[in-house]
Amino acid sequence: MSEAVEESIAAKTEQTRAKFRELLDKTNKGNPQPKDVAALAELLNGNKSLELWRDVLSAAQYAERAVIENSPGVHGVKECWRLRLASLRNELGYVGAPILEQLLIQDAALSWLKLSIVELQYSHVMKQSITLTLGIFWEKRLSAAQRRFTRACETLARVRKLSRNTPALQFNIATAGGQQVNVAK
Repeated sequence: MSEAVEESIAAKTEQTRAKFRELLDKTNKGNPQPKDVAALAELLNGNKSLELWRDVLSAAQYAERAVIENSPGVHGVKECWRLRLASLRNELGYVGAPILEQLLIQDAALSWLKLSIVELQYSHVMKQSITLTLGIFWEKRLSAAQRRFTRACETLARVRKLSRNTPALQFNIATAGGQQVNVAK
């Protein structure tokens, strides 16, 4: 392919991305114009190979943001939490993992963050004089967060084990004299 053709394709791609961002801005509000919504849908469907939707945060990424933004703490600490969460995902092997594992890693990391925030809130509440009802509420909330985190980790470990430990195929071969030999491949 000639350089001029490649430049033309790159320019058209950038124009499409710019149009996508423009339409996204127009439709990301309370009552967008139906024609803008239709134009966005048409642009997305007409340019599937560009995967324009990847430029938008996923629901899981929005959930991570919401958990951090709605948690107690100051802005600097919250920014550190964002980086720690990204680091945790990377340490769990997010980048090179198959898509199913990526989803489970994201869930485990978010569950860890939620558990950590509930632990923080729990410790602040428990150092005060509280009612029995409030104490029970926080114990249940903490236990639920711990169960979610544990379940997310166990599921990730189970999927990893199943995907990496494919059992050997075994053949049973009868030899002369009626003896059976098991051969694994």
